[in-house]
Amino acid sequence: MSPVASGPETAPAPAPAPASASASALAPAPVRCGRIVLVTGAAAGIGWATARAFAALGDRVVLADIDGPRAGARAAALGAGHEAVAVDMADAAQVRALVAGIAARHGRLDVLVSNAGRIEGGTGLAEQAPEAFRALLALNLGGAAVVSGEAAALMRRQGGGAIIHVASGAALRAIPLRNGYSASKAGVVALARDQGCAWARHGIRVNAVAPGYTRTELVEALIASGRVDPEKVARRIPLGRMGQPEEIAAAILHLASPDAAYMAGALLVADGGSNAFGGSEDANLPRGALPVVVAPGPPVIAVGEGRVAEALATRLVARGARVVPAAALQRQPRLDGLFCTDAVPERPGHLERVFLQAQAAGRVMLRQGHGAIVTLTGIAGQAALGGAEGPGPEAAAVAMLARSMACEWGGSGVRVNALAAGLVEGDDPALLPRVPLRRMARPGEIAAVADFLLSPAAGFISGAVVPVDGGLGAYGGLDPDA
Repeated sequence: MSPVASGPETAPAPAPAPASASASALAPAPVRCGRIVLVTGAAAGIGWATARAFAALGDRVVLADIDGPRAGARAAALGAGHEAVAVDMADAAQVRALVAGIAARHGRLDVLVSNAGRIEGGTGLAEQAPEAFRALLALNLGGAAVVSGEAAALMRRQGGGAIIHVASGAALRAIPLRNGYSASKAGVVALARDQGCAWARHGIRVNAVAPGYTRTELVEALIASGRVDPEKVARRIPLGRMGQPEEIAAAILHLASPDAAYMAGALLVADGGSNAFGGSEDANLPRGALPVVVAPGPPVIAVGEGRVAEALATRLVARGARVVPAAALQRQPRLDGLFCTDAVPERPGHLERVFLQAQAAGRVMLRQGHGAIVTLTGIAGQAALGGAEGPGPEAAAVAMLARSMACEWGGSGVRVNALAAGLVEGDDPALLPRVPLRRMARPGEIAAVADFLLSPAAGFISGAVVPVDGGLGAYGGLDPDA
């Protein structure tokens, strides 16, 4: 299996901006990286968008795909330094040779994006041929397991790396006639969780992204053939639209970046809020102004209190945003974002304090037809950490409140997510042995994820509960020492 080198030297193709980006909104500043990045399933759709995005950052991308000629053309389009490899990801021997070749040519692998997969053709469980079922799992789950295992062995020798598995919203909700696909993607979510806990001690961060309906070439073809009704799909998504491949690529870039340094075994759901929605009416009903394109000018971000909020404010000011206290948000003629915090989350009333702050911001954003809110709560709401009278119930309530706001306000262009933080420096260290990353977070590491979620780069992420906990919530081993 020999790589196909790219053609004459040209500048890397820039990654297209997410559909929700605007001239005024500030995204976290890109960094020229120079990493070696392997993207599987890279010739089309999310994989191709991801390859372009990494190349635009100055990374060298290996595009692996079963369609070798098309992958080669894609590598040539990116410019010199990128390469393509034809590989069947369901063939373990070919996958091992793929990673061995990268090690031989480059000596390292910094990022793996395990994206290769396919959807079966809509056969019911009663009629499903075992051979077809096995073939689907061999690619979607088996291929992901083999390539990540081989990549991790190389990353362990070099001192670390990042692995991002591309799962699916189908992993979280059963879809009739997509039984094997949903099962395989649920396996991918668990694979990322297990690997994230097992390999964190070796400096290897493993996380997953679960895209919702995304307008890839495959979906566009299904729309053209009449097999997918885009208007019907949009009515099931609080943001009222499908995602763009570039938006999923932006989520993957975040998980591969230092800004996600305290995420391990986490699942980042990028689906416009569809997984959070449980209502019987259309999901995208506007309850305020219709969504608008954000006007030019520095974004105005309201920030609550606490160490994480202070770290976020510093990041935002450095990038030219106008930061205002959350207490003053109702006096602003414009409000692009709110980092909703509670200075004393351990005290009773955490939920009400968050509710009142988010409600005030929501009223402003509903009038203007855009905005993003991130509520800060604790991972205790997502995982039992011991103690019958701990903060878990209110933390869980805050997370569900964020999802409810995302579903109510998405039709007016307002995104809402919850950030579930783990141990932060200065917290009680009693639970530290159960943290796979084996350390507490710095406030700036929590702030970095909040920064991303407030930015246009997270334009298709809403109704998500994002764990930033070093793997604490994912770890379920019997050994108290993770």
